[in-house]
Amino acid sequence: MGGGTSLPAQKQCLALIGVAGAAQSDKGQKPGDNARTMGEVVAAATLAGELSLLAALASNSLVQAHMQHNRKKA
Repeated sequence: MGGGTSLPAQKQCLALIGVAGAAQSDKGQKPGDNARTMGEVVAAATLAGELSLLAALASNSLVQAHMQHNRKKA
């Protein structure tokens, strides 16, 4: 997948979601399966974030939360 995947913390996170290392043909995996799964995880997380943002916009709580937690006083 790229840089940083051999670092302990990153490797542990990848192992947690089941995409660490190369695909293992003895387990029925094909080359690219881990990258595809990682893409699905990223897409699902992004979709969840977008849905959360849309819900906050629809309920008009996004601006209120920003104003409540704003560090600069208006």
